This record gives sequence, structure tokens and C-alpha cells, in this order.
Amino acid sequence: MRLPMVDVNAVGAGGGSIAWIDRDGLVKVGPMSAGAHPGPACYGTGGEQPTITDANLILGRLEPAGLLGGRLPLDLTRARSAFAPIAATVGVSIEHAALGAIDIVVANMVRAIRAVSIERGHDPRRFSLLAFGGGGPLHGRAVAASLGIRELVIPPYPGILCAQGLLAADLTEDFVATTRLRVAATNHPDLVRAFTRLRSSAYEWYEEEGVAPGERALSVSLDMRYVGQNYELAVPADPGLLAGGSPDLAADTLAAAFHEAHLRQYGTSNPRAPVEILNLRVRAGVPARISIVRQEEASGRIPPAPAIRDVWLDRSGPVPCAIYGRSQLLPGMSFPGPAIIEQLDATTVVFPGDRALVDACSNLLVEVTA
Repeated sequence: MRLPMVDVNAVGAGGGSIAWIDRDGLVKVGPMSAGAHPGPACYGTGGEQPTITDANLILGRLEPAGLLGGRLPLDLTRARSAFAPIAATVGVSIEHAALGAIDIVVANMVRAIRAVSIERGHDPRRFSLLAFGGGGPLHGRAVAASLGIRELVIPPYPGILCAQGLLAADLTEDFVATTRLRVAATNHPDLVRAFTRLRSSAYEWYEEEGVAPGERALSVSLDMRYVGQNYELAVPADPGLLAGGSPDLAADTLAAAFHEAHLRQYGTSNPRAPVEILNLRVRAGVPARISIVRQEEASGRIPPAPAIRDVWLDRSGPVPCAIYGRSQLLPGMSFPGPAIIEQLDATTVVFPGDRALVDACSNLLVEVTA
């Protein structure tokens, strides 16, 4: 049985991912994770194995005073002790061992993105990379540079973006009916009857949820394919076509919409081949009542004077980095790397040669130059 789902390619690469040495003598990162408990060694809560969070602390990318605005102190000595065995085994410094672990976890992320972009015919260089989560902005730039992506987008609160999305998402309920029918005028009455049943179910749901008629947004799609194919395409349809009307017009319109969708998806279509409908889908939606996006007019304001901290960004050694508080960065402000932007829920790294800009919605846009 096949069911539609959100196309997510997850990879086990996060702040808790553990660095270890395999039997072949090579350093690996993950899939084992220290999790939140006992957590990375630097948390001081019982964890002893080296993790990516420990590596970022060793390199100065994380504030030694701690995360969550200082409420979660980090122990640099514990982090270095955790990485010392790997550094000794490989024969490098602790800092270089930390950089190597980060390179490995970035490669894991890059491989996952390639699977959903290049391997599906999409050129990642044509896209921007959205970095969110607590650790996404720490590693987003390295991932973008590896893929040839030139813009990194970091939302105002990357660590809670998923929670914000849950609150701001439209409320929806899906109703599905299996209706294996050829797209033809003679079968149109059966399609109309199936649509009428689903529409009635959707209206009942609206009544149960107390949704006013003016807030209701009904949409329809059909899972369609050429006869003999194994996979379907979801093709949007005008509900008016399925509410009655001319069977010939409805059949011609639906078939033409499928041919166009097939051409757009696969680069080919066959208008003379018969088309069939597998499923009829009706989505009852309620537009979101709140918005997490706040726009502010951008201006050429100058960022506040930053603090300075030495940070390892590559193997050439530490460099002085400007340290900004995210809450101090207002729309229109722009500054060059190297820089670290700290906030309650995330830390962002801006590399030398890159430039950061705060847009009107308070997103941080990083122009990747290398």
C-alpha cells in the first residue's frame, strides 16, 4: 500500500553525533549519538565520547560561556579530553581532529542533499540553502560551499522553526476515495458521485470544527497515470469540473492537465495514450490565523561594534572573528565575515570572504563566495 507523505531525507548528523575510529583505522562520525542525556562531553552530565558539539566548542565556534544564553555552560576541558584519544591515534592536534570530524559530518549532509537534488535532476546551484535547527547554521555554509550553492538563508529563530511552522500552518483534513476510472465522458458521472461524497464529508468536518463558510478552502486533486504505468502524478483539478457540467469538457480538461503535468515532470507526454484515475482527493483547508513573518523596512544601519574571539575556521589556524548578538542585527544591516552570530537557539558561522545581510523579514542571508 502506498500513501502520500512529506518527502524528507533524514541523515544522522547532528550535534550529538559521536566521532569514533573504526577497525580500518579511519575516523567515522555517527550514526551513534550521545543524545541529550548524557549528551556531549562538554555538557558535563556524564557523556565522555567526542561529539560534533565538542568539536565546535574546541574550535571556538561555540561560546565557552555556554548555550541558551549562558544557562547551559560548556566545559572546554572535557571536550578536549574527549577528542584527545582520536587526535593521538590519528597523529594530529586536537583542533585538527575536531576539524576532521566536522568535515565528515558535513560530507554526510552533502551526500543526503545530493540524493534529493542532483540524483533527481535538480542543480543545487540554482537554489538557496535554508539552514535551521540548533546546529544547521553552524554547518550550513560548509554544506552550501560543497554543493556550489551561493546563498544561505537562516530564519530569525532557526532552532524553533519547526514549532513556529506548526503554529502558523494551515489546518487541513484530507479525504480520499479510490476511483479507478478511465478519463472518459462515459465515466464522468461516477467521478461526480465520488466527488460529491467526499465533498459532503469535508463539509461535515468543517461543521464539527466550527469553521465559518468564509474561512473554508476546498481543493481537489486526482492521482492519474497512463494506463499501464506503475506510478501516478497528483494533478490539481477545478472542483467545478467534478460538480457536474459537460462530461466531454471535463474529460478533455482533465486529460490535458495530466499530459501537461507528465511533460513537466518527465519531459515527455503522449496525448493519444489513454489516461486513468486511481484516487480522488479532496482537501479541506482553513487558512492560518497567525503569521510568524514580520516585515520591517530595511535601511543602511550599521551593525553594533562586535566583540572579538579567535575561531578555527580551517587548518591554517585560528583567526579573529567578530561576535554579534542576533537580536542586535536589524533589517538592512550588512557585514563581512569572518563572524559568529549568537542567539538563544542557534549559532551562525560566516566565513572569510562571505557577506551577511539582514533582510526585511529579519532572515539572515549569507552570500557564499567560495
